[in-house]
Amino acid sequence: MSHAAEFNMSMNKGADFTKQFHLKTPGNTDITGYTITSKLKQHYTDTASTSFTVTKTDASVGQFTISLTEAQTAALIAGTWVYDILSDDGSGTTTTLIRGKIDVLPGVSA
Repeated sequence: MSHAAEFNMSMNKGADFTKQFHLKTPGNTDITGYTITSKLKQHYTDTASTSFTVTKTDASVGQFTISLTEAQTAALIAGTWVYDILSDDGSGTTTTLIRGKIDVLPGVSA
């Protein structure tokens, strides 16, 4: 896997958030033996971050989801945040798979 894919999205503050991804790179997309992690920050240089829960939905074909709970999104300040999704192959090689911006949208009821 070479350059990280760029993917921007939005989420509603105070609501559960889940996004499914399906890796479609040339060659093997089997992520069975990989550890996938993802974090969200307000700014790239921030030390504080929110970790997404990553769930492999069909690891053999590179499918997984990232999610945050209602409580986690309620704690976010409305605005544009940055995130990335990393894979670790278990031998010390970490690769950025996807990166982008997330617009955290204020809710009327949240």
